Amino acid sequence: MKLRVNLYSESLFPPELRLSFARLTKALVVLIGLLLIMTAVFWGLNSSLEADKKQLMLVKQELDAEKQDLEAALAKRGPNAALVAEVELKAQQLELKQKLFGKLNQQEMLTSFGYSPLMTDLASVADTKLWLNRIQVNENRYIFEGFTSSPEGVPLWVDKLKNTTTLKGHAFASMTMSLGENQPLAFKLTSDAVTSDKELVK
Repeated sequence: MKLRVNLYSESLFPPELRLSFARLTKALVVLIGLLLIMTAVFWGLNSSLEADKKQLMLVKQELDAEKQDLEAALAKRGPNAALVAEVELKAQQLELKQKLFGKLNQQEMLTSFGYSPLMTDLASVADTKLWLNRIQVNENRYIFEGFTSSPEGVPLWVDKLKNTTTLKGHAFASMTMSLGENQPLAFKLTSDAVTSDKELVK
């Protein structure tokens, strides 16, 4: 009489994966939807900034014309304390408008060229094994935080990012990974623009 004894314990079997293809597909669809919504929001912000710029440009042109008229009148009449004070006031107002115009230009550049192309590039390299939950853009510095079901998939995704239009010429200065309880593997990437040889010599 033969007896069969099972020497294997259930604890020796690999744990069941909580992530499935269907869940990852749903997460990818949600991510793409969020990217489209964020793109629409940034497009709206950009349109608002463009309108503010046009209005500010008109005010700046009016102040510039008034300043020139006052300077011409001052040159004809000679020194006048009230007229000189008015010219100085117009000059100060014009300087403030120019500073504000510069800030609006900078903000518009960040909105137009920082996020919209970035969202397009991220959608083009989307991976079902990886999803982002936070994106930070600070001038030429990019920070990506998210989760992955495949640790080796993150370096492959980074290689794809380096070939996109937005992140071309950038290097990822640091990458950290952490595994929380009952959570997929979390990662954080920090990107900095690569400094050219000429800039290093300076």
